[in-house]
Amino acid sequence: MNELKNHIGKKVKSYRKSLNMTTAELGRLSKTSQSTISGLERGERFVTFDSMIDICDVLGVGLYDVLPPEYNKNLKVTDESKEKSNIILDRLSVDDTELIENLVINYMPLLRIINELDSTQKKHLTMFLSSIANNKY
Repeated sequence: MNELKNHIGKKVKSYRKSLNMTTAELGRLSKTSQSTISGLERGERFVTFDSMIDICDVLGVGLYDVLPPEYNKNLKVTDESKEKSNIILDRLSVDDTELIENLVINYMPLLRIINELDSTQKKHLTMFLSSIANNKY
């Protein structure tokens, strides 16, 4: 676990320094304290998932960019998959793109479960969610 903390800390520090940013600036922009940023960079602590997302956003990197390579081994995406994804994303509005980003970042386990449902289960889930959205209990 210490190796993971050290790796993440070094990556965050490297990205921060490449932007000529201080720990105080990164803290302020990511709504995290300067002492938390310093502790993270020294490999002394983890931050919450939400804070890590905010820090990565400020640094202009993705969450997987700060993780060790072995954490990314199952993330190999083919060029064909990237092209399909880009075509789909290009057709969406800005609001829909932000919605998808939020869903993927915050609800990936739930999305995987939904994806594994059969067509009848998906239909029932859709009807249930629709009834909640329309206040039809």
